[in-house]
Amino acid sequence: MKKAANSGGIFDTTTVDSFPGKPGWAAARRRWLAYWEGSEVDRPLLDVRAPVDSGRPPLEAPANLEDRYFDPDYVGRKWLRKVEGTYWAGEAVPTDSILMGCYALGCGPKVVFAPNTVWHPVIEAGPDSPLAWSPGPDDPWRRKLDRVISHLLELGRNRFLVGEHSQVPPNDLLMLLRGTEPFLMELVEAPERWQRRLDEVMPIWLELLNHFRGLIAGRQKGCFWGWPGLWHPDYVLLTQSDMSALISPALFEKWVLREMDWMGERFDTLWYHLDGPRAVVHLPALLSRSYIKVIQFVPGAGVAPNGPAYLDLYRRVQAAGRGLDLHCPPAEAEFLIRRLRPERLLLRVVTESPAAADEFVEKAGRWCGSHLGRD
Repeated sequence: MKKAANSGGIFDTTTVDSFPGKPGWAAARRRWLAYWEGSEVDRPLLDVRAPVDSGRPPLEAPANLEDRYFDPDYVGRKWLRKVEGTYWAGEAVPTDSILMGCYALGCGPKVVFAPNTVWHPVIEAGPDSPLAWSPGPDDPWRRKLDRVISHLLELGRNRFLVGEHSQVPPNDLLMLLRGTEPFLMELVEAPERWQRRLDEVMPIWLELLNHFRGLIAGRQKGCFWGWPGLWHPDYVLLTQSDMSALISPALFEKWVLREMDWMGERFDTLWYHLDGPRAVVHLPALLSRSYIKVIQFVPGAGVAPNGPAYLDLYRRVQAAGRGLDLHCPPAEAEFLIRRLRPERLLLRVVTESPAAADEFVEKAGRWCGSHLGRD
């Protein structure tokens, strides 16, 4: 007998077979499990989405920019429009993201809201000054985000999943809060000063992460991140270092890997967002850490999208036994599927229609039948 989503209590994504937002969840979950286990599969894991005409007029955004991120009613309606206006094919999970709202956490009254993002204010005076970042229980942004998440958990039951969220990782956060130029100059001149500050901030950051984990775990079982749309039966920590594009491998070892190793001692599985060609120089260091299980490569603006241009990079990741997570134009997908191993390969594709999405999933299985050009 199929196990349907429960109407009360905890929504258990690790056992439920079906829910209105994802009728084929049991099959999708099996493929997610195979992805994390590296099991033999007949095709890659596929997050395929397509627009659907819901027939509703566009949702009017609040004039107050803060409300676009922290008004529970507006955010809830926005999520429903996103979920209902999207066809979720393959293993795509119905959801949306509150990632931008998290950027305000602990940053005080100088946060700058824009229509499509939230800007971190420069509030840190230096590595030896009293820490200005304060995301504890008294942080007003934390309380506001609590209300948003609680509303989404109630609204989304059986319709969509609410993902884990937190502030950006400390290695990026401290540069944002100090200002890029002064931070980099101080990091180069005396890295040990910023290392001490990093050691101070990491436990505070972890408390914030665990706060939101607990808030969600009380209503929804199974780990899920709304951005980029990532499910795990136990827990996976998403992390990154966008600032690493600006530093040398030697400084990466002193700064970023210091944080990664600290996280790796506390979590078995890390997913790493590798952003842009200038950060690729750090790939060997990342692959030297066994706790980094997945690399998401994003080429960045102004260069070729994921596809043939980066085949060598993908194969280096697969040869190290790690997973890949790639946003891919539909036109490049066949090339990648025919040339990469399907195990631990996740492709994210947006098609023009639901019919095209279903066709893509079906074709992916046939493309995977050929091992032409694979290592």
